[in-house]
Amino acid sequence: MGAYRYRAYASKTTTRVLKTQLEVACKLYNTLLHVEKEEYEENKHTLGINELWQLALELRRRNPEFQVLHSQVAQQVAERFYRARERLLDGLSNKPKEKKPHKHLSLVYPQSGWRLSDTRQVGREKQVESSFAAE
Repeated sequence: MGAYRYRAYASKTTTRVLKTQLEVACKLYNTLLHVEKEEYEENKHTLGINELWQLALELRRRNPEFQVLHSQVAQQVAERFYRARERLLDGLSNKPKEKKPHKHLSLVYPQSGWRLSDTRQVGREKQVESSFAAE
């Protein structure tokens, strides 16, 4: 499998949509973080990956703001949170912190086979770097 990298130039509308999706993904991550903290404080239990996926989908179903994200993107945010927590438990990093919207820099669309990364350039130069995985 190879990966291709190219630059795509986004219109103002596309840039606005991508920024909105990044902000919503950041809010979802922070919501998962708060739910995890509450669960641990109340029951001394952490959520597993399947529970986080289900929670992300449930939050997406109930909250119209989260419906901007595709369901697989919401699950990817939950998986990102789970991996951050696992790194903490393995002693490889500090505890996961709240993310600020301008620091949440990537979205992953697993089914489509592409990810949007390094979006600091979005809106400045109207330039987006993407990578595609070729099978």
